[in-house]
Amino acid sequence: MPAPLDGIKVLDFTRFQNGPHATVMLSDMGAEVLKVERPGEGDPGRALGRRPDGFCGYFEALDRGKKSMTLDFGSPEGQQIVYELVREYDVVTENFRPGVMDSLGVGYDVLKKHNPKLIFATNSGFGPQGEWAKRGSFDIVAQGMSGAMVAQGGGPGNIPVQGPWGLADQVGSMIFAFGIMSAIVARERYGIGQRLDVSQLGAMTTLQALSVVSHLHTGMQMGRFINPTFTAYQCSDDLWFTVGVLTPKHWPLLCEAAERPDLITDERVAEPFARAEHRDWLHGELSETFRRKPSQHWLDRLVERDVPCGPVHDYAAVTADPQFWKNGYLIDLEHPNFPGHRTVGIPLTMSETPGRVQGPAPELGQHTEETLLAMGMDWDKISALRDSGVI
Repeated sequence: MPAPLDGIKVLDFTRFQNGPHATVMLSDMGAEVLKVERPGEGDPGRALGRRPDGFCGYFEALDRGKKSMTLDFGSPEGQQIVYELVREYDVVTENFRPGVMDSLGVGYDVLKKHNPKLIFATNSGFGPQGEWAKRGSFDIVAQGMSGAMVAQGGGPGNIPVQGPWGLADQVGSMIFAFGIMSAIVARERYGIGQRLDVSQLGAMTTLQALSVVSHLHTGMQMGRFINPTFTAYQCSDDLWFTVGVLTPKHWPLLCEAAERPDLITDERVAEPFARAEHRDWLHGELSETFRRKPSQHWLDRLVERDVPCGPVHDYAAVTADPQFWKNGYLIDLEHPNFPGHRTVGIPLTMSETPGRVQGPAPELGQHTEETLLAMGMDWDKISALRDSGVI
């Protein structure tokens, strides 16, 4: 079966996280992604968290399924190679500090002359306008400036808390991929190329839309709020489970599962507004109750009554849970250097045009000669480029 982006070619200048994860998602949907890296060290992400055996989970997660070409694209010879490549490519992606690609002679205004239908996608820290537009950024900067760290710390007056996983990068990458896909659809419908700008700051604002919109209306920012029917509880075996009750029909079912039918009609918590008013008391009651028996006992009772719930996993439990493997969220992937390699799969399924993980992350420059030969370059020219440090 074809994948949705079969035939789409992406020339990927991104590095670290917010760009590479976006192009991983494009690769998973069938796009051919050629990662362009500077000769020498390449993407700095290749070294982040690298283990003694050479395995780098950061790079494997963010660059699997791509090809790698080394190229000094700031040199005149490198620029010419980029100009030739973009004639055959659909999308160029980059996440350098704004203006860097222009200064190197490979910005949008130059490249669109070689391919008028080119989609030039850039992922910056703060967006294309305003006094911050030209400044560099990393994930932590966008988390702080977007209000996310204050919100995660419990609101104004509390110590700001940084979100994990490179949160602004990861959310930014998803918005980046969404924008690129939208631009591809626009080109298919209207025959136009265009420049696309997204940013970490914009992505983090979108992520917090529920809270930000409320603040825009009220001028207030809530602190940390504990909802005793939408939280996690620890059990007698020291394991935790979550419960998610938002609709009225689930309240009596939760009480029955918790072996606390008295709470169904207790005037302090019988109605939603009462439960909000007495949330601390209710949280204490349920915490004490669930501490009396092991987690599986409560999960069985909750599932039996169709109350939304689930175990709280660490990564070892995630890996052992068949739910992740049966849906392809975790997969086995053949790797030339690491037998038994497993990785994160694709978080969606399509009945007629399924995606596919195209392979592990490439070695630095693994596909340089292959790419140049496909352009019609002979070995003498390739050797000369290597000798001069262009590749």
